[in-house]
Amino acid sequence: MSKGFLRGAGGLLVTTGVDWSTKLWAPGYTDAPLMSFLSNSYDYMSDVQWSPVHPSVFATASSNGTVNIWNLAASLDQPISGTEGISIDEFSGADSATASSSSRQGLNRLKWSADGRRMAVASGDKMHVLGVGEDVWKTKGDEEGKVMNNLLSRGLIQE
Repeated sequence: MSKGFLRGAGGLLVTTGVDWSTKLWAPGYTDAPLMSFLSNSYDYMSDVQWSPVHPSVFATASSNGTVNIWNLAASLDQPISGTEGISIDEFSGADSATASSSSRQGLNRLKWSADGRRMAVASGDKMHVLGVGEDVWKTKGDEEGKVMNNLLSRGLIQE
């Protein structure tokens, strides 16, 4: 495990590491991870950060140069950024259609802005600032409750 951050009243924790996965934990319920989100490309995950404003959203950075954004209130299965993620090549001027995953520069770190509308992503000696849509930073009701209901309905936690 390389990163973790407690989130909200549910006490959820996300970690990431070189095993190609991001894990969701609920230490108040169990000592084992609730679920693992695996990298489609089998590249290691280098960072994970919860959104500072949206209680069910987190982002991951990968060694293959992609960012994935997850909203656990919307889905426990698919990132809202799409299964391929967001390639930093698209923002650095590289032609993402011709850039192979092996030629992409890996991401080292990511950090949300305080208002959750932007994200800084470090890649080698470069920093990229990504704007995110309103669906990422604006909450829609009781997001923590939706996450807990999703986890309960899957039998991942017990009341």
